[in-house]
This record gives sequence, structure tokens and C-alpha cells, in this order.
Amino acid sequence: MRQIKTIIFTALCVLGLAAFAQQQNPSAQAPSSGDQAARHMAPSVDDQLKSLTTQLNLTADQQAKIKPLLEDQHQQAQSVMSDTSLSQDDRRSKMRSLHESSNAKIRDVLNDDQKKKFDAWQQEMHDRMRQHPGGDVPK
Repeated sequence: MRQIKTIIFTALCVLGLAAFAQQQNPSAQAPSSGDQAARHMAPSVDDQLKSLTTQLNLTADQQAKIKPLLEDQHQQAQSVMSDTSLSQDDRRSKMRSLHESSNAKIRDVLNDDQKKKFDAWQQEMHDRMRQHPGGDVPK
């Protein structure tokens, strides 16, 4: 059970950008196969982009630049989660690194005001995950 909670927490970290979108529509994506719990928690790239656009008031140009970043993040996250050769700690580490790298790339597209909002939003989601049962996974 703890391993499942750890996988879910890791998936949430990587896909934390869209936690708000997932809360608004928790049935947006049905699980398919494999790690169903983690996939259910993972919103689509379009949902992530919509959430970012709403929260940060992204321009069309910014949306066009951020969407490929989210698509790349999504693909890499799926690869990491499906790599059975990785230990749980390695998987968690790679997911955290992917999340940080994606956030840095997204921040590069934002203006100063949006960066402040983005950072505050990320901190809020981080705090919320820490309060979630299973959020006690050590860093």
C-alpha cells in the first residue's frame, strides 16, 4: 500500500502543474491499464495547458511555447513510470528531476508577474500534497 502511495505522490509531483485542473474535473481521464491509480491522477496535456492559461493568463504565443514542453514532460513521465528496471527511489528521483526541469523551462516563457504567480501556485500545490494522506513520503 505504501508503494502505491509513493507512486501516486511521485506522479502528482511531476504532474503538479495540473493538480488544479484535476480537482475541477476528477473524472476527466479514465485509467487504462498498468498503474491505474497514477494514470487516473494524471490530467491530459490539454488540461494542464488550460489550467496554466487560466491561472497565469497565458497569451496564445506562450501557450504555443508551453504545450510542447508539457507534451515532452508527459512522455518522459510515462517512460519513467513504465520502466520496471528502476527502483522506487530511482523512479522518484527521476520524476522529481523531470518536474524541476519542466518547471524551469515553463518559467522561461513567463513574464515576471506570471513567474510570481507560478511560484506561489507551485508552493501551494506542494503544501497541499504534503498535507494529503501519503504526502509523508520523504524527499
